[in-house]
This record gives sequence, structure tokens and C-alpha cells, in this order.
Amino acid sequence: MIEMVFAMMMIKDGNKVLEYVPTGGMSDCLQQKRVVSRQIGEEQEGIYVQCKELKVELENDMGRLRIVRIIEE
Repeated sequence: MIEMVFAMMMIKDGNKVLEYVPTGGMSDCLQQKRVVSRQIGEEQEGIYVQCKELKVELENDMGRLRIVRIIEE
């Protein structure tokens, strides 16, 4: 299914998306971002986390929504 979702994205060196996870909305995304940013720490230079609303293709993977692909950024 194709939907607009807020996704938390882990980005390396400004342009390479390492991981993206759908969230329950902007406030949920920002809350998860704070937790992940603290866990990454300073030793992971060049990696940062961003929340963004994206049009994505989702699939249900054992009861959990998973992003298959980003349709547009």
C-alpha cells in the first residue's frame, strides 16, 4: 500500500540513507529521534537522524509496518 508517513531516517555523510523506519506521527518520530541520537553518540561522525514526511510503499511484515521503498522525497 502507498501512503504518506513520517519516517525516521538514519543518514550518513549527508546523502546516503542507511535506514528508515515508519513512525506514528511527527511527535513519535521526534521522540524516537532523540533516543537514537543519544545512542549514536559523538563517536559516529557523519551519521545523523532526520524525521521527514515521505510518500512510501508499505508492507505488513508479521504485524509490523515496514517501508519497502521511498516513492518520492
